[in-house]
Amino acid sequence: MADEYVFEMDGRAFEGSDRLDKVAAGLTALQHVFDGQYRAATGKQRLSERDRELFQVRIERYRDGSFIAELGAIYAGLQTALPLFSDAKDLWELLSTTFDFLKAIYGAAHSGARVSIQQDGVGNTTVVTGDTHITYNAPVYQIGTQVIGGVRELDELLDLNEVQRIELRTKRGAQVLSMAADQKGLFFPPMHVDETPQRLVCDIFDFNKYESAGRAQVSHDQPIPPGNYKFKNIGAQAVEDFILSMTKTEVTFNCLIKYQHDPLVESKIAEILVVSVAA
Repeated sequence: MADEYVFEMDGRAFEGSDRLDKVAAGLTALQHVFDGQYRAATGKQRLSERDRELFQVRIERYRDGSFIAELGAIYAGLQTALPLFSDAKDLWELLSTTFDFLKAIYGAAHSGARVSIQQDGVGNTTVVTGDTHITYNAPVYQIGTQVIGGVRELDELLDLNEVQRIELRTKRGAQVLSMAADQKGLFFPPMHVDETPQRLVCDIFDFNKYESAGRAQVSHDQPIPPGNYKFKNIGAQAVEDFILSMTKTEVTFNCLIKYQHDPLVESKIAEILVVSVAA
């Protein structure tokens, strides 16, 4: 069973000839989106060689202008691999709906709104933002968690000068996904720095002197939960002080905490911003 789609990247990187790094990165990201879609549909953690035989995305031909690849999605033995889907088209419609879902939740998160995702147990997902409720009659949350990595790879490619637009659509022109450079970063979770100074007792177990950043283990009974965290030196303290601190089992960070607010997962600490370190 096959269905044909068009993948297009538009911008200066594809004028006259196509930049290989952009083409390769775009196609790799698209494959990761397709793989995530397949994993969500099958409930598998990874694709096996047998899965590759059942589900393949092939480039049928290229067209001049922007980078345009006509894709043939091949489903061999679809009923065996995906018993919940009667038609390959259902998969693509679900991907389009999931992309709309991702745009909605990350757009709301970037606007500062509090986003809540509710699932009813029978495949429906409701996004609650303030007094607004949007219900998707599809397992968009499950698919979204699987394809977001590939979507972010496409997002990273966007550039106002080089790659202005990325689109996947049907041969008849119906959009599956569309991304523009003026919305670059939309699919990455917003960050927030708590400006309240904190003192943390921790053990530095990794440090990169070139990036002035590393990882530290925070002990129990601290202002944040115990665990291993990334940290970055934002103060005036010399790199040598951090290197010497690695010889100690306990040091104290005077720091700020950067939080990541991702609607798809529980909000978490993204990074510790270290103003100073003391043994």
